[in-house]
Amino acid sequence: MPASDEAQLVARAKEGDIEAFEALYEQYKGSVYRTVLAITHDRGAAEEILQESFLRAFQHIDSVREGAPISPWIHRIAINLSYTWVARRSRLLTSLEQVVDRLTASPGSSPERAVEQDELQQVVREAIDQLEFRQRATIVLFYLEGFSLAEIAEIMDCPVGTVKSRLHYAREKLREALLADQRLPRAVAYEFT
Repeated sequence: MPASDEAQLVARAKEGDIEAFEALYEQYKGSVYRTVLAITHDRGAAEEILQESFLRAFQHIDSVREGAPISPWIHRIAINLSYTWVARRSRLLTSLEQVVDRLTASPGSSPERAVEQDELQQVVREAIDQLEFRQRATIVLFYLEGFSLAEIAEIMDCPVGTVKSRLHYAREKLREALLADQRLPRAVAYEFT
């Protein structure tokens, strides 16, 4: 897109012209999406971040300097949101290790018990890894962090009903996976009831 056309669209968008902003969206959405996907490696997250990036761009279009190209500015918004998403995801995945430790922890420190403990942790880790990312995050927030359903809904920016549903289905999947594994005491599987 020629710089003069882009500058006109930005000027019109600053005046509240939705069609002008939609034209900018159509021009840059593919590039922004590919950038975000390269950072997150998650199509669902990339689509959400794409939408959030353009929403923020629309809300703050007045901060674009006159005559400055808009593409780097929009990409910076998207990259910042992507890095935030990756950092949150990393913290949640690290927390999964703590959930596994908590769920399989029991008194006794004999060498045999330590080996058994390691095996139990591996089984639980594998079961948790099979969950969809949002279900894993819900399990971590609920079991490890002790957040209420309402707090999880706020953290994950979704309705409480969605949190309940994710928690329910995550528990079911974990229970099934853990019961199917013969190495695991049934009591661990029923921790998710």
